[in-house]
Amino acid sequence: MANTWLIWDYIITGFLHDISRILARIVLIGLYIFYMFVIVGIIMIYITCYTNYMSKMFNVAIRFAIVFLFPINVMLGKCFGIKKDRIRESFVQLNNSFLKCNIKLAPEDILILLPHCLQNNNCNYRITNNIDNCQNCGECPILNLKSISKTWRVKIAIATGGTLARKIIVQTKPKCIVAVACQRDLVDGLIDVFPIPVYGLLNERPEGPCVNTSVDIDKLENFLKHYCNEIN
Repeated sequence: MANTWLIWDYIITGFLHDISRILARIVLIGLYIFYMFVIVGIIMIYITCYTNYMSKMFNVAIRFAIVFLFPINVMLGKCFGIKKDRIRESFVQLNNSFLKCNIKLAPEDILILLPHCLQNNNCNYRITNNIDNCQNCGECPILNLKSISKTWRVKIAIATGGTLARKIIVQTKPKCIVAVACQRDLVDGLIDVFPIPVYGLLNERPEGPCVNTSVDIDKLENFLKHYCNEIN
């Protein structure tokens, strides 16, 4: 972080200062605010880990720091031979732990966002546009996920990729997302929808990636119980 600050300071005091002193000063102030925001977030991460309490005032700063630190951790992981997927899993777990400390939401403000690979690969019914097209055969997790959605009165949708996922989020306007995906897609999604809180659930891939995957239903229900028990 110190190195990046020195680089930016050199650019601002050199190149931008020659163009406009006012512009250089504005950019420099913006960088001060940016780095202070990250520093506050990092400090609050340690405080939250120690006290198991997170102030709502610093919630955005903490999640901003987590997102900012991810690419740095990836670079450090390469130096120490740590696989990127392992770093991604740690990133998701860290994100989830801070999410649990804080928010309480009405069920209608929660969106369960699922990957299409949860559907049985041999199924002839298309459920991407409408999950209710599922015929409830029980050959894949979709039946149980639909049941959970109705029981807890939360929104549920299936996305085939990032573009459709963003469209669904814009349409449903959730205050919190429960996302099921592989390590890469989860991390990309967490960063992409920031500052919307996301609880990540890694899918299980007994037959390999993107084919007949599954998800831990108990973890999903435990999450909903934590957030919806005061509503139901």
